[in-house]
Amino acid sequence: MAEAAPLLARPVLQDLLVERPDVRLVGDPLLSMAKVQVIVDDSDAWFEEVLGIAAPAPLREIEPDPVVCAWLAPGEWLVTGAEEDVARVRDRCAAAAATLGLVTDITHGRAAFELSGQAARTILAAHCPLDLGDAAMPVGAAMRSVFSDTGFFISRRPDVQGQPCFRIIFDQSMAAYAERLLCTTLSGASL
Repeated sequence: MAEAAPLLARPVLQDLLVERPDVRLVGDPLLSMAKVQVIVDDSDAWFEEVLGIAAPAPLREIEPDPVVCAWLAPGEWLVTGAEEDVARVRDRCAAAAATLGLVTDITHGRAAFELSGQAARTILAAHCPLDLGDAAMPVGAAMRSVFSDTGFFISRRPDVQGQPCFRIIFDQSMAAYAERLLCTTLSGASL
């Protein structure tokens, strides 16, 4: 495994971007993120051995307090949470993976948002081809998809006041673009 890259400054996001009675868009500048990828025969068994919990199922995320682990692909997971907690998981995985894996802090290269409320699905649907209904995307669902002209990660978080809540993560180079699209849609006609 290569030496860890130097940590760069965190992306700058506004905390609260938009709030209306039916929707809330918030930047999450303190969310730390790491990508864990291993090349082993049974990656789920590796995950369980290293972290002491069962790996998330495909297209799902789990919340083994104090972090969240989302399945990205076979043998590949996204770990999110507070900086010190993600660092602890990242270090443990890096030591266990050795030359059979890649464990990377991706916090500086990503921007995270939370979109919640009654209009959240409609706003996302204006830019994303996914079925965001409860049956297709229940709480705990997690996947990568496209958002307009860019890729992104989306997960369904626990509902907020009975309304859907989504975590959306973009590559930092596309964050301003995504923020602009979301805010334009939010400020548009009544949804």
